[in-house]
Amino acid sequence: MKGPGPRVAATFEEVWLAVVWLAGAYGRIRAELPLPGVLLEERLEAALDLLSRGVDVRWGEWLPDGRFVTIGVACCPNRHLPHPCPMRRPAR
Repeated sequence: MKGPGPRVAATFEEVWLAVVWLAGAYGRIRAELPLPGVLLEERLEAALDLLSRGVDVRWGEWLPDGRFVTIGVACCPNRHLPHPCPMRRPAR
């Protein structure tokens, strides 16, 4: 594997588009959740706030049979890390 590229699902210039992506990714696993957990609306509101301030968002959920899923958006630039953005990909 060469760099982070293969694990990047999408890139966004606008925060709200990243939040829409988070909602869709969560929607794909929602039916598998054994318990409802935190309301999606609350998660999305928090994600919009955090991403707008340059803070990464990570959600983790246990699925049946001991599986665990992580959904996340990394900010670039990031408020907490002064590193340059590791990659720039053209929009799909």
